[in-house]
Amino acid sequence: MYGLKLKYLKSSLLIVASLIAIILAFSYLPHALLALLGGLVVILGVSYAFGRNTWKQTKDVGSGPSRAAGARPQRGERKSGGRKSRAEARASRRAEILHPEETVTLSEEREAAGIEDVFTSLDNQLVGLVPVKKKVEEIASLLLVDRVRHRFGLDAPRPNLHMCFTGDPGTGKTTVALQMADLLFRLGYLEKGHLVHAMRDDLVGEFIGHTAPKTKRTLERAMGGVLFIDEAYYLYRAGDSKDYGQECIDILLQVMENDRDKLVVILAGYKDRMDVFFESNPGMSSRIAHHLDFAPYKLDELVAIGRAMLDRSAYYLSADAEMAFREYLTLRMGQSRFANARSVRNELERTRLRHAFRLAAEPEVSRSKDDLMRLEADDILASPLFALAESVSAVEESARRLSR
Repeated sequence: MYGLKLKYLKSSLLIVASLIAIILAFSYLPHALLALLGGLVVILGVSYAFGRNTWKQTKDVGSGPSRAAGARPQRGERKSGGRKSRAEARASRRAEILHPEETVTLSEEREAAGIEDVFTSLDNQLVGLVPVKKKVEEIASLLLVDRVRHRFGLDAPRPNLHMCFTGDPGTGKTTVALQMADLLFRLGYLEKGHLVHAMRDDLVGEFIGHTAPKTKRTLERAMGGVLFIDEAYYLYRAGDSKDYGQECIDILLQVMENDRDKLVVILAGYKDRMDVFFESNPGMSSRIAHHLDFAPYKLDELVAIGRAMLDRSAYYLSADAEMAFREYLTLRMGQSRFANARSVRNELERTRLRHAFRLAAEPEVSRSKDDLMRLEADDILASPLFALAESVSAVEESARRLSR
């Protein structure tokens, strides 16, 4: 209101000033000169008003009602003429129904989806696991062909993508789950492509009425991506009548069926325990379409994993250190709770600790770059595992002598 009054005040003052100017000019200037100046003022005024109105209309059309020209786009808004987002490009491609006589190549579709990066990442991050990588390729091929079929108007029901990963700890199950989420997102089967890691405590409550809200909150966080349930067999405790895991399983079954286009569930755990879990919950077994078994790593594969881990940290094993590391892994693989790549990572971190302590024990000695990178056999042989193995061997040798 104040702005409106100020506008009228300015206009009134301008009119009064114009009248005073006209009266003074009429009194002191010749009539011919006055007429000339008056005509010039009128022409300039009309030209200004017309030009200002035209400029304003052009600006309104060009910039749009919501944002001034030259302003930065708001979040979620794309500049006119810019690159389409991946979701927009995917929707645009799906909207285009190809003529039956047209042809496409799967290599073009793979490139358009950008899934080569996923397979490259799998190869770089995971040593071995050939059957698992082949299964991932098979799933990707199915979805890729389904994507091409859709472009020709050949619709088919959305494939069931719920999975079960079985294997020992440290065999790459979580890594593959992350890559699978990215793959499904790139191919348009997931809206977000994120992964939510959950265990029993994230889903099952400790008292009546607690389980359903916990389970639903976790499912809401996972919507649009992958819900990865590690050690899923702990959801069900057949011998505990007061356990609420079955309530969680019932909710999962319903969501896995009704929201299969919004969420992919991956169950993970030891193979024998997952088999028992599926026998006790046949409804869950029937909703799992893909089973991927992660075999334990062999010695050479574990050594290769160790090399890759050290290389990423700018360390390496000397020739003697690699022999000691092989000996360590041979002993460790025969023990309980061996966790494959995790055990490799843990031992290499301890080896780096011993390496640093060895160098720091002689602070006055000059060290080269190679000294700071090279791990020696002594850094590995200092592991308590070797002393324990010698003690066990000594006890076994004594027992053999006594038996004679």
